[in-house]
Amino acid sequence: MKTLMKKQINFALGLGLMTMVSACGSQLSQHGNSLDPAALERLEIGNTKQIEVEAIFGKPSARGAFDSGRIYYISQVMVKAPAKKIALQERTVVTFSFDDNDVLTSIEFTNEDDGRSVYYVDSTTPTPGDNFGFFEQILSNIGRPPGASSQ
Repeated sequence: MKTLMKKQINFALGLGLMTMVSACGSQLSQHGNSLDPAALERLEIGNTKQIEVEAIFGKPSARGAFDSGRIYYISQVMVKAPAKKIALQERTVVTFSFDDNDVLTSIEFTNEDDGRSVYYVDSTTPTPGDNFGFFEQILSNIGRPPGASSQ
């Protein structure tokens, strides 16, 4: 009877251990617009219009500022290893440039190695109200005409 109980406990422990080990794999997640290489080959520089590019690939991830005539399709693959933070595995940015007539002039490919790293700075910008104490704020308004600047 005790050997049967031991076998059941060992089986349960082995099954639990296998379940835990199988959950230790990395998880990949795809984000953004992954462009089809066959569709990219159909585009003709100097002939394809912007509306055609958007019809083939869908809405772009971003548009160039100030009517620069550029649209961007950004895709990235993120990997989450067990007990680690999510890390970037691959990033691709495809930039389509258009002239004033919305005709394709160039296609540019960049990846995570071509980009710039942006670092977060954990600081605050001081505001004028933070510099004054309670009484300084109350007394600074005495004698000032309405609508006057505090500088």
